[in-house]
Amino acid sequence: MRAARRANFRIEIDGGIGTDTIAEAVRAGAEILVAGSAIFEHGSPRENTERLLKLAIKATLLNM
Repeated sequence: MRAARRANFRIEIDGGIGTDTIAEAVRAGAEILVAGSAIFEHGSPRENTERLLKLAIKATLLNM
């Protein structure tokens, strides 16, 4: 829709991003994702961030 209307903006989702939602958010067009709890609530923040990033990249590649 953005391309069809030549709109120049980025879509951000702030909250609710986790391993079970990140792929859908990316496929829907979100480019900026805020994932505080998914990163800091349990386990290693570094490992959680890497896991989310891998899922986002995979969703991006599947969306092409």
